[in-house]
Amino acid sequence: MVDTNIAGISGAACRLPELDAVLINRHEVPGRQHFDLAHELFHVLTWDAMPPEHSEEAVEVSTNRVEQLANSFASALLMPSSALGRFGDWSGLVAHDLAAKLNAVADELQVTSTALKWRLVSAGRLSSGEARAVRDAALRNNGRARVVTPPPALFSRNFAEVIAKGLDEGQLSVRRAAALLDIRVDELRDWLGQHGLELSSEL
Repeated sequence: MVDTNIAGISGAACRLPELDAVLINRHEVPGRQHFDLAHELFHVLTWDAMPPEHSEEAVEVSTNRVEQLANSFASALLMPSSALGRFGDWSGLVAHDLAAKLNAVADELQVTSTALKWRLVSAGRLSSGEARAVRDAALRNNGRARVVTPPPALFSRNFAEVIAKGLDEGQLSVRRAAALLDIRVDELRDWLGQHGLELSSEL
């Protein structure tokens, strides 16, 4: 989980000699974070056979074939047919009722309403015409005026454990750790605390 300084960047997959990593914009809504994580996981798994472009548009519907496959993978992983079947029939609803149902089900599945809408189309449970009849504004923030949720802690618990171990064992200085994380030295202990970690020594 990272803070991105570039508008429109919600997720990225990185391949390094030592490891593969997925970076997610922690200020996106949770449903978007979940979709981005699944989308980037596809790129990590298929990197050699289908390397992703250097950069891509942050949209759930793309014209690029590799991105279409990544979106399909993410949709099927987060919204499998077995889960969609629990919510009954989707066709024949007027746009207002369809939007309300999309928002409610998206909340339950912890995805965005827009992603759910297009997953239903690809699964044959909703026609393209019915999907396009629902205004995007009615689905924004899953039907809420505004989403106010605190972002997850920076980076991951596993990464925080590595930093804490390096600090405790003297392999990493406090200043170097803060510089790597792009935080102030006095914020380091709080950041570790957000991941449920404490240092055995004073900073």
